[in-house]
Amino acid sequence: MPKYFGYLRVSTDGQEVESQKLGLLEYANRQGFAPMELIAETVSRAADWRCRQLGALLERAGQGDVILTPEFTRLAATPGQVFTFLEAATAKGVILHVTKTGTVMDGSMQSQLLASVFSMASLIELSFIRERTKEGLRRAKQEGKRLGRPPGAGGRLKLDEREDEIRGYIAIGLPKRRMAKALGVAYNTLARFIERKGLVTSKNA
Repeated sequence: MPKYFGYLRVSTDGQEVESQKLGLLEYANRQGFAPMELIAETVSRAADWRCRQLGALLERAGQGDVILTPEFTRLAATPGQVFTFLEAATAKGVILHVTKTGTVMDGSMQSQLLASVFSMASLIELSFIRERTKEGLRRAKQEGKRLGRPPGAGGRLKLDEREDEIRGYIAIGLPKRRMAKALGVAYNTLARFIERKGLVTSKNA
């Protein structure tokens, strides 16, 4: 028998969670989704979903279980992040219901088409990020800032050849998980590189 979970997220304590909750419960009642466990958290949508209660929820959910949320924006801040959540949910056989629109992500042809839209949007977003990075590098060079490896740095690392690109990502405040995706490397690989190079900033810590 499937388990049912409701997920609610607000960005600040001042936001009203009850309005989200009411609509979600009404939808669950119409669908006969009971009993349902409700998870609510106050956290910025920019926070990686894997590091939030949403990530823990998906870890618990299994094949055929159902997660309900009012809107896709409750899941993540960007199309790319939403797409990674949808991929992870589909891989586990977890079904997502977006209650405000009645959208069901269940692996059907329609849901796969919608997921591909998020994927395409994430690629467009990535191209914008890269363009902003190039612009940031151009601006840094014009201002006389030194780019590249510091003098005397020894021992080559996997990402040495892309250090300027990484510095550009840091300059625009891109989170490390999104940097890793853009670079096509594991998060831990990037994190070690940034730490070894002393590139960590408050925006990317």
